[in-house]
Amino acid sequence: MLTATHFECQAITVLTANTIQDTGAIEDILLIDEDVIDNQARCLLEDIQIQAIRASGLYCADHASVIAQVAADYDNVPLILHLGPQYPSAIDGNTDDELEALMAATWETLIPQAGCVVVDCNYLNHWTPEDEGDHADPVPVLLEAVLAAGAKSCLALFCPAADDLHQHMLLEAGGHSRAFGFFPQAGQPETGDLISAALASLLARRQPLADACEQAIIYSHKALAAGRKLGMSKLVAKRL
Repeated sequence: MLTATHFECQAITVLTANTIQDTGAIEDILLIDEDVIDNQARCLLEDIQIQAIRASGLYCADHASVIAQVAADYDNVPLILHLGPQYPSAIDGNTDDELEALMAATWETLIPQAGCVVVDCNYLNHWTPEDEGDHADPVPVLLEAVLAAGAKSCLALFCPAADDLHQHMLLEAGGHSRAFGFFPQAGQPETGDLISAALASLLARRQPLADACEQAIIYSHKALAAGRKLGMSKLVAKRL
């Protein structure tokens, strides 16, 4: 919500889970029932006209399916799908079958609807289907698979590049691409969360996709660079 406020947007949010965590790690994830997610989302959407949807915090297949159903009913606005780190070990009773179901629901129902999939290449293996993970260099294969699945574009963060640098790449259907250069904050898991939230806010304000990606990246890296150490672990981004 702070990121949206920075871009003079009003965010309306629906929780997918409550977390027990500090600035260092997530210790437990308490999932919200999918019916509650659906009811809360539709309650808000019937009250307020929206300009963009940002989906993040995917922890189970039922959540992905509910979000996909809601997004399908509002397909006139862009869906920004953030694929960041997963925390399967923090969910009690989580099984390999449940993780596979989450993967399948994401690839079959959410990615095909996405206007832009924001994915951090540091966590790309978390979202890699088994039949795509055997390549010597899986990153370009997976990014192309995102577009082949139906996403209109993919913003890939921290892609390996020449001279061991990392860059952000916007890939669009039809083979168009744009690089956004090197940034030093690789490895911070909240980078993708910040960038996807900023991107959704900018697209809600009708910014062209490439310009919105560039502004979102600049904002997010400045927020992380100006971060404050509130606890004993990682920095907390300065969003405002």
